[in-house]
Amino acid sequence: MLEARAFEPEFLARLDRLALGIKRARTARVGQRTLGRVQGIGIELENFKNYSEGEDLRFLDWNAFARLDDLLLRTYRATRQVEVTLLIDASASMAVPRADDKLGFALLLGAALAYLGVNENDAVRMISFGIRRGKMRLDRSLVCSRREMYPQLKPFVNGIRPEGATRMTAMADELLAQRRSPGLIILISDFLVEPSDYENALSRISAARHEVKVLHVMGERESTGDFHDRMMRIRDIETGEIRELAPGDDAGERYRRRVEELAERLRDFCGRHAITYVRAFGAGNLDRIITGELPRLGLVV
Repeated sequence: MLEARAFEPEFLARLDRLALGIKRARTARVGQRTLGRVQGIGIELENFKNYSEGEDLRFLDWNAFARLDDLLLRTYRATRQVEVTLLIDASASMAVPRADDKLGFALLLGAALAYLGVNENDAVRMISFGIRRGKMRLDRSLVCSRREMYPQLKPFVNGIRPEGATRMTAMADELLAQRRSPGLIILISDFLVEPSDYENALSRISAARHEVKVLHVMGERESTGDFHDRMMRIRDIETGEIRELAPGDDAGERYRRRVEELAERLRDFCGRHAITYVRAFGAGNLDRIITGELPRLGLVV
C-alpha cells in the first residue's frame, strides 16, 4: 500500500531535502527583498543581522556591541499558532480503480504534508471523512506539533478504510460545528461529486475564515481512461447503481475530456475564491508532485 511509504526513512529524507531547498531558494540575496519569515517576537533565537536605520531597537544585541563595536540585531523564529488540518476523503470512490490505490496515494501525500508541517512546528492533525451508516463521520488523528511526534500518525494513516458516499457539505458542517480558531485546511479528494456539493463545502469553510487549499487526487488509470474495448457492466461503488457501457473507439478520448472538464471547473472555482488548487494525478508522477506541487500548499516557508 502506498501510504506505508510515508514513514520510510528514504521518503522522509527526500522531504527533508525538499524543505531545505525551498528555504534556501527563499533566502534573501544582496539587493533583493526577503521572501521568508518576518521578524517575530518569539523565544527561539534564529540568527543575527546588521542593524539598519528604523529597525526595532528592542532586538539589539548589546553584548555584541560592547565586544565588537557593531550594531547587530537578534532575529527570532516567529511563534505561529496556526493549526493545519489535512482532510482526507475516505469515501468508497477512493478505492477504485483498485490497481491505482488512490486512497493510498492520497494518504501518502497527506502524510507528507503533515511531516512538512510538524518540521515547521505547526500543530498538524489529519481527519478522514465519509458517510458511515447514513451519517457523516470524521475520524481524527492526534494533533502533532513536533518532528518527533510524526510517527504517532502511522496507526491513524494505516487504519483508514474507504467506505460510504462522499457528502462534502455534510463534512463541512460537521467540521465547522467544532468552532475551532481559523487555521489552514487542506482538502484531499478525487472530487467525484456534484460541483454544487464541493462548492458549498469550500465556501462554508472559507467563510469561517480558514485558509483553504485543495489537493485534487486521481489514479493513473482513472485519469487516463484506460478502458477495455468490450461491453462492460459497471456499478457505482457509492450508490450501487448498475449501468451497461459500450466504450467504442473514442471512449478513452471522451473520458479524458470529461476528466479535464471536472478538473478545470474545480480549478476555476478555487481561483475565483482565493483557494490554492494543486493537481495530483497518478502515483507515477509522485516525484514531480512532491517537488513541483506540494510546495505551493505552503507548509514550508
